[in-house]
Amino acid sequence: MQDRITNSPNTFAAIYCRISSDKSGKSAGVERQQSDCRALAERLGLTVQHVLIDNDISAYSGKPRPSYKQLLDLMKSGAVSTVLAFHQDRLQRSPVELEQYVDASEIHRVATHTVLAGHIDLSTPSGRFNARIIGAAARYEVEHMIERQRAAKLQAAKDGKYLGGQRPYGFEPRRVAVRESEAVIIREMASRFTEGCSYWSLAIDLNHRGILTQHGKDWSALKVRNILMRPINAGIVFHDGIEYEAESPAILSRDEWAALKTAMEYSRRKSPHPGRARKHVLKGFLYCGVCKEKLFHKSKQQRDGSYKTTAACGKRDNQTGRRHGCGGVSRMVEPIIELVRQAVLYRLETPELATALHKQQSSAVTLSELSKQQREVERTINEISDDYYVHNLLSREQFERSKGQADSRLERINQLIAREYTDGTNTAIDLSGDLQKAWEEGSLEWRRNLLALLIDKIYVAPRPKAEGYVYPKFMDKYRFDPELITIVWRV
Repeated sequence: MQDRITNSPNTFAAIYCRISSDKSGKSAGVERQQSDCRALAERLGLTVQHVLIDNDISAYSGKPRPSYKQLLDLMKSGAVSTVLAFHQDRLQRSPVELEQYVDASEIHRVATHTVLAGHIDLSTPSGRFNARIIGAAARYEVEHMIERQRAAKLQAAKDGKYLGGQRPYGFEPRRVAVRESEAVIIREMASRFTEGCSYWSLAIDLNHRGILTQHGKDWSALKVRNILMRPINAGIVFHDGIEYEAESPAILSRDEWAALKTAMEYSRRKSPHPGRARKHVLKGFLYCGVCKEKLFHKSKQQRDGSYKTTAACGKRDNQTGRRHGCGGVSRMVEPIIELVRQAVLYRLETPELATALHKQQSSAVTLSELSKQQREVERTINEISDDYYVHNLLSREQFERSKGQADSRLERINQLIAREYTDGTNTAIDLSGDLQKAWEEGSLEWRRNLLALLIDKIYVAPRPKAEGYVYPKFMDKYRFDPELITIVWRV
């Protein structure tokens, strides 16, 4: 039983409560601590002036604890004479924090009382020594607990077991089995993305069909990407950079997973924004014929009051305000689209294009083979690391030599993959049948994919300044000069 405090002119106390993890969100742990601390305050004859709570915050993690900082400020100002806590480890779990607490206590000789450990006397060397021993023991326990958790996670990964977290889309809770009603959606998304669909178009289609995420929400491009990029879809548990065979069945075969990863890498290199939906078919293709900067699309009012989309070279970037281009080109986009359409359809009929496309299809096959080699070398590197760090089968010299050779092979393969991505393009577009009809009925995304297959850039030259120059008629409906447009073909 702790003695009542009767000789202090200031009997105001501060209760400090903390719980590291509150999964329920009900704060039940800190409420119990507070109740016990209030009972202790009554036994000691103290008036509780402040109750400070840090809920769901670990002292070991190093994350800021706002209420703990407020407690130190109260101690330093002399606003409280006593600090009450359930146990010392609720206050600190690191030597650095303990020393800061000791310094704050000494300014106004603030006492510390705990429910479980009693009075912690920080005014004497022996009292501080005991506090440091308790703090060191608490630190050891936390570190030991973390080691056990890490070892358990590693073993679970090696066994292919569930590593925790929310239910993965496509699987039953705790990944005990595949949920076929969702797995079929994953297979569909993977197949369509590999064939050239975007994350955004997949999300729009799923939402139109009324298919929801595992949380009952609409899909977004980012959600689609996050689902598709999970190794567990292919029966792979990925832990600390190493792949392990999953205990649960796979939704995608390894070949499907390899093809999907290749398509995702190509998509990432083409555009790092999975949710960016284009509104204009030529957005990103048009460049100024003078300064070579990209043209901006904007809506411009015509003489009859209507609005038409125009591509122009802006002197300032609309997003950053920085100097961008020369401002010397502005052209209505509609006739450029028609010119490009005619040029593309004509080019698709040429035998030279068929040869070029065949080369790119060969490039796709090469990418698939390189991806397999990449996975094999990565698996070898993981095995070498396990042989050295886990099984102690290699000496340091053997480990460094073997890993160095494997790293060199992996680097060469990665360079070849990067070259193929740079030279190649997405060939998953159906070029059979009536292309004229396909263009008219195709989506904006289909048209852009077709243009990306064939075209690198389109340069728009300014209107000639020659005296008497007049725009010629184009297709009997546009005042437009095709000679001012230069298409740089990719193939």
